[in-house]
Amino acid sequence: MSTNNTVTVVLLWISVIVWSIWFGGTIYQMLVVVPIWSDSLPESLHAFFRDTSYNHNIYHFFGPGWMPVRFLPLYGMLFFGWRLPAHRSLFIVTAVCMTFVLAFTLTYVYPINAVLFTQAGGDLSVAEVRAMVHRWIIADRARFVVACVGYLALLRALSIPITKPTP
Repeated sequence: MSTNNTVTVVLLWISVIVWSIWFGGTIYQMLVVVPIWSDSLPESLHAFFRDTSYNHNIYHFFGPGWMPVRFLPLYGMLFFGWRLPAHRSLFIVTAVCMTFVLAFTLTYVYPINAVLFTQAGGDLSVAEVRAMVHRWIIADRARFVVACVGYLALLRALSIPITKPTP
């Protein structure tokens, strides 16, 4: 196996592992955590984000420190595996989907997080808090669907044997 192929395999495995952890955490958050803080608005929002260490803990799981760990292997895999025709389109789909998720998170979800999570709704009215929570949940589910497409492409790429690259 060539050096490029070896690097591609290592980066592919790293990507699968870190994205699997992200998916597990996201599913847990959707099924367990979100219902806790969105159950009885705005009181549940205030109690959860003001009276717990959630923000500190979630920052260390999903936050900016982990973004390079999730994205650099994807881009490296795309670069080193470019000459693998059976994998190239899957790597592209994965990179495009996950890059969209990153851009959407930074530009749309994080500003909502700043109000809901950091400020526990701030000075918003009950109706405004409910509307913002609804938008956040829809946005969170939408980015999860896009990430699922990228993740499935990543898993499919893992299932295809890597052979000698085409010149």
